[in-house]
Amino acid sequence: MSSTATETSFRNLRQGDLEKLAEVSGGPCVSILMPTHRRGRETREDPIRLKNLLTEASEKLKQRGDDEAILDVLAARVDDPEFWRHQGDGLAIYVTKEDCRLIRLNRQVDEAVDVGETFLISPLVREHNAQGQHFVLSLTWESTALYRCDGESLTVVETDRLPAKADALVLPRDPEESLQNTSHQTPGNTGAASVGMFHGQGEGEDKIEADRSQYLSIVGDEVSGAVYNTGMPLVVVATKEVSGHFQSNSDVKVDARVDGSPAAMSEEEMQSAAHEAVAPELEADRSRFHERFGKALADS
Repeated sequence: MSSTATETSFRNLRQGDLEKLAEVSGGPCVSILMPTHRRGRETREDPIRLKNLLTEASEKLKQRGDDEAILDVLAARVDDPEFWRHQGDGLAIYVTKEDCRLIRLNRQVDEAVDVGETFLISPLVREHNAQGQHFVLSLTWESTALYRCDGESLTVVETDRLPAKADALVLPRDPEESLQNTSHQTPGNTGAASVGMFHGQGEGEDKIEADRSQYLSIVGDEVSGAVYNTGMPLVVVATKEVSGHFQSNSDVKVDARVDGSPAAMSEEEMQSAAHEAVAPELEADRSRFHERFGKALADS
């Protein structure tokens, strides 16, 4: 009876994926890479391109005397409109008798079909090296939002509770307590962004501090879940006061900081400042990958 791969999830390249792919050996290991398109007329050509590449892979398996049935798991994908609606700029497929991995890439790659004892991973080493992606957390006492930056644009990351206003996250500690949110002008009436003051029963500095701690703790939990296991650094854009309190009230690893209120920045200014702040971390990440995958790069 033929042995076929069991399909796994379709996802972006994540931390640890390259190491796992590099560890696979023994063959047959099928690697298929192709450019894809997010929109436009070219999207109609992508299924045809994949079908042709699968035919080429099948021929190479046949020449080796290996079972072509390991590609059967991909047959349904070729004509699945839903599959093609979630593409990036490139697609990498890695198949063995036991496994099938579909990886969405953030830049185009050249078409390639390889059947051997190991996977063709050098294009993905370049992909990870080039993507320079990171998260940006915009944080004030009044509101917060998490973004994903691909080097060219910021995209809002939606979690169960983010983006959000602070008063929507702070919950009463007493079932009878009703929280209200008012705004207080900053000292000097300079017109700067106001600071959210949460108050109910027992209004005072202790109450404000407790509400803020609760708010930042919730934000930390949401951010932690979103960035976990992505391998992407996190930049926090906030005043020193807010940033310091955030670090005290959460366990999130912050890789870089931009001091200043995001409320006073345009999206372009925030993106530029975040990229400048995280650049050393991205460079260090590239160096680590060169060390681990130097041979794959040299052989490509």
